[in-house]
Amino acid sequence: MSRFDYLLAKIGEAPFLDEPFRHVEIVDFFSEPDFAQLLEAPEIKTEAAADDRQLIDQLGKLSYKPIEFPGTASNIRDYLDWRDDPGCLHTNIDTCEGFGLTFRLQRPVAGGIVEELNDFFESAEFRRCLMEKFGLDEEGVFPDVGLQKYLAGYEISPHPDVRAKALTYMINVNPDPASEQQDYHTHYMRFTPGRSYVEAYWRGNPQHDRCWVPWSWCETVKRQSRNNSIVIFAPSDDTLHGVKANYDHLPAQRTQFYGNLWYNRIAKTGKPTWRDFEIRPTPDRRARTTLRQSVINHMPMKENLRRIKQTVLGR
Repeated sequence: MSRFDYLLAKIGEAPFLDEPFRHVEIVDFFSEPDFAQLLEAPEIKTEAAADDRQLIDQLGKLSYKPIEFPGTASNIRDYLDWRDDPGCLHTNIDTCEGFGLTFRLQRPVAGGIVEELNDFFESAEFRRCLMEKFGLDEEGVFPDVGLQKYLAGYEISPHPDVRAKALTYMINVNPDPASEQQDYHTHYMRFTPGRSYVEAYWRGNPQHDRCWVPWSWCETVKRQSRNNSIVIFAPSDDTLHGVKANYDHLPAQRTQFYGNLWYNRIAKTGKPTWRDFEIRPTPDRRARTTLRQSVINHMPMKENLRRIKQTVLGR
């Protein structure tokens, strides 16, 4: 038994939402006493810093370590150079303008609430609850979870997640009392009508992995701005989400328990990039619509076929 078993019941009883894709969202996820204790934990409520270097030093002393994570710098020096001069060269994915850092807590305070929650989120009981909720096979998956802080500049452009992910969840545990007004929350999105052929291609080609796409190809339906909220979904061809962290991270940082369930093995034969879906005008109309026509050829349903033809070929 765990003091957090009530969270299993909340997940089990939560209704599914369908906009912009199938997911579960629970506000007031933790009980009021648990959340109050969590926000006072030293791993979450850090001291205000005078500058970026002091902040990074403080996080290091708390056993936070920068990790390789989508939308982030590869090392601290590159990030500090970018912060000093945002115009300097950097190597983030070309659908993003930002260049952040993601820190994951390595060693929670022994006996503290963060350690208890880490153990709970890594437990077989929690994993089984998630898999049963989404009707997934518990065999052949492994968990990856941690408490993370995302510094200013962190950005992931819209993407549905790779096929190797079985499930994703994000829990907001932001120490800033005004966090819900900050510009760093996850966008849950859908393709604009003129780009729906990309989702159709992914659906018709399960052997190909999914990619990040430009922000302009998508529209935001909702944002996860509520503190003490969790969003859970099983990645699919329509589960577009993205984030831009434009804020002052010196007083307090964007903080989440971030977790995934990964498949042990999944076969794929290729991964087209967003540029492969970009249609450029050419003198030869047939060449210009080759990729879009291939999307149509892979659509299994007649109503979708008509929709894609109208959207893509303009007829």
